[in-house]
Amino acid sequence: MFNKNAKNIFNLEYGDYIIIEKNKYSILSMIKFIEGSSYWIEYKLYDENSMQEKFLNVELNGEISLFEIIKDYPFNISMEINYNQDTYILKQKGNGKIDTYFGMTDVGLNEKVEYYDYKSLDNKKVISIEIWKGEKEFSIGKYIKKLKRGGKNENNN
Repeated sequence: MFNKNAKNIFNLEYGDYIIIEKNKYSILSMIKFIEGSSYWIEYKLYDENSMQEKFLNVELNGEISLFEIIKDYPFNISMEINYNQDTYILKQKGNGKIDTYFGMTDVGLNEKVEYYDYKSLDNKKVISIEIWKGEKEFSIGKYIKKLKRGGKNENNN
C-alpha cells in the first residue's frame, strides 16, 4: 500500500537534499504543473559542487531528468532541433498550469506555460522549451536513472 506521508520524489520539501551521480543537490523550490488529469513536478536545485542552480523534472511515468538553463540560444520550435552536434526530436508538447508551488519562484497559481520537450536520438539527453507569457526559456538536460533521497540539509533548519 502506498503511504502518502512517506517521503518520495513527489513530495520533497525546501531544505531536503538528493544525491545524483555523487553530487549533492539541495531543494530550493518546487512547482507542480497540471495538464488535464496528469501532473508533473519541477524542483529548483542548488548543486553544492558547482554552486549552480539546476532543475529536476519528475513525471508520473517515472521519467526523471536534470536540466540547466541555456542562455542566449534561440531555438526555433520545430519537429527537430540540432544542438552541440546532437539531433533532438519533438517528444511531447502541451500546455501546463501551475497547481501549487513553494520557495522562491517567479510564477503564480494558475499561471500557464506552453512547453515543447525534445529528446536526443540516443534517448539520453533532453531539451525543453517553455513559453511563459510570450517569453521563451530554453534548457538542456539528461535523463536520470537513479537518485538517492537524503534528509534535511544540515545548513537548513
